[in-house]
Amino acid sequence: MKNIVCLPSRPARLSHKLQEAIRLTVVEGLTIIAACERAGISRQGYHKAMKRPAVRDHLQEVQRQFVADADVKRAYLKARAFEVALDLMLNSKSEAIRARMVEFLAGDAKVSPVAVNIDARQAKPQAFYSYQRPPQDVDG
Repeated sequence: MKNIVCLPSRPARLSHKLQEAIRLTVVEGLTIIAACERAGISRQGYHKAMKRPAVRDHLQEVQRQFVADADVKRAYLKARAFEVALDLMLNSKSEAIRARMVEFLAGDAKVSPVAVNIDARQAKPQAFYSYQRPPQDVDG
């Protein structure tokens, strides 16, 4: 009996509804409740399935793929931003915009060109809502 062959274990089956619920939570950022509702499975079924190692592995794979896709998009959008900045630098009628694009391209976008200013002061104090209890009937 030297011809014993070890077969690889059969991959675990995940229902299409469960796969869709996982995709909705990871890719679209839905809550588990909303994802289960849209995918057509119960929350209890989702949580029960998450106890299985194969389901957790699938979740991690979907997360890894989502991050890899985001990195690809980031690289593409960064290249597009440089193209737009170059076009603005060469063709803008405003000296200020051309100067900002020179700074942007020279600095490799290390400094954000967006400045945010938040004024937390209020001109006058606002009135607060106060709850008035209704009078209680004394019938008794």
